This record gives sequence, C-alpha cells and structure tokens, in this order.
Amino acid sequence: MRSLRFMALCVGTVLVVDLAAADETHWLPQKGAIILAGGGLAPDTAGLLVDRILRLAGGAEASIVIIPSASVTLPALPKDGPFPEAVESTKRIFEAHGAKHVTFLHTRDRDTANSLEFAYALRSANAVFLTGGAFRVLDDLFHSTLTEREIKAVLERGGVLAGDSAGAVALGCFWVGWDASSAKAIKLTDGVCALPDVTVTPHLQAFGADARAVDILNYAAQHAGTIGIDIEENTFVELRGSVAEVVGAGNVQLVDATKNTAEPYLRIKGGQRHDFAK
Repeated sequence: MRSLRFMALCVGTVLVVDLAAADETHWLPQKGAIILAGGGLAPDTAGLLVDRILRLAGGAEASIVIIPSASVTLPALPKDGPFPEAVESTKRIFEAHGAKHVTFLHTRDRDTANSLEFAYALRSANAVFLTGGAFRVLDDLFHSTLTEREIKAVLERGGVLAGDSAGAVALGCFWVGWDASSAKAIKLTDGVCALPDVTVTPHLQAFGADARAVDILNYAAQHAGTIGIDIEENTFVELRGSVAEVVGAGNVQLVDATKNTAEPYLRIKGGQRHDFAK
C-alpha cells in the first residue's frame, strides 16, 4: 500500500509540473514555427530570415507562399509577370537563397480572400511569409476569411508562418495601440491569432521601448493573459516549441503583467535563445 501511495504522489507531482509548463507556454506554437521580424531589415539580416524560413520549411523544394497585400500601393498582380518591382525583388531574394517554388497571393477584396480559388495555393504551402506595410489592411482583408484559416492550417501541418513588420503584427492575435479619445491603450485590430493572447509590436524604437511596454502592461492589467512581444528593427525572433531564438542586431522584449507589472519581464538579445519551459 505504501508503494501505491508513493506512485500516486509521484504521478500527481508530474501532472502539476506538466500543467505549469503548459500554462507557461500556451501561447507558443504547438506545431511548426513562427518567425516575427521587427522591420528595417538590413540585407544580411533579411538573408538570414529567408534562410531560416527555407530551412524550417524543408529546403529548396518547399512551397513558399508570399502575401504582399500589406503594401497599400501594390497594384493587382498579373497572372503571368512581370510583377511590380517590390514583388520581383522579394522573389529574387528567395530564389537567390535557393527557393524553387515561390507563389504570390495578393488581393484588395475580402470576398476574393474568402474564396477557395484564391486560398487554394495555401493548402500545399510549407511556409507563408507576410510582408510589411499597413497592418490594418491585413486585418480588413483577411480576418475571419478562408485565407486566414488556410494560413493557420499551414502551421497545424508543421509548416512555417513568418511576418515582417505589419506581417508580424498580423500573426499575433490583436494589435494594441494608444487611443487618444479615451486616453488609454486599446485593441485596435484583430490578427490571424497564430499566437493566442499575443500582441506583436515591430519597429520598437519608433514607438519608444519604455512607452510601448507601459501601454501593453496597462492593457494587460485589464485583460488577463495578454502577452506582448516587442521587436527592435533589423531583428527577428523564431518561435518553435518552447524555445525563442533571436537573430539580428537588436533585442526582443516580452511583456506579461502577471510576471512584472512595472516593465518587460524578459529581454532576449540577438544571438540568444530562451526556453520558456525551463
């Protein structure tokens, strides 16, 4: 009987530890990988980002879908090139790093974004990359559409979701910004919500690191569970399993009011990794 009690106690202890670890990492991708870039990428950092996407997606033969719709000046894309220079330059970067199968999806119409014909390429994608621009555009176009569901399905299959600047914001669950009329930080847009409870801020220097952290902390104090990921320019963070790895010249800071109500509870420098399960 003593041994049975001991086993029960041991099992109970293991369960407690596992549940605590799961709670700590619930917002991280359970499958696949997510890469968030802070904008302002120098050519060498952009090259490292593309290399990382391709490596995680399976190499040169991976199917890469790029969504450049956050660019408000981008016109409709022709079915058979030539594409606008902004698109061609992005394609050249991926191809220069070995990518053989690159597809672009772009629309200005929600009905199109909600159609199977438009979203179909995502069903065979190994990676999706959302480029920078205006984050509100991505919310208006893709939130609660078939395209959004297929983007999330790529991650569920173990694929890669990557976003730079506005694209990184869109991969979070929502964007928190300052509302002058109410004089407080509020949710301004919805995201793909590939990272539950997470709000992403790129271009951290432009917002002021301390001011941005205060905004998120104030919002999180009223909305339990909110996680802020703030990324400096020329920097990206890979989230895979319970591990975050930062690449580039800057830092990434994490905000969680349940851990620290005064400042970001964690800062990860370029070249460093952090395991949230430990």
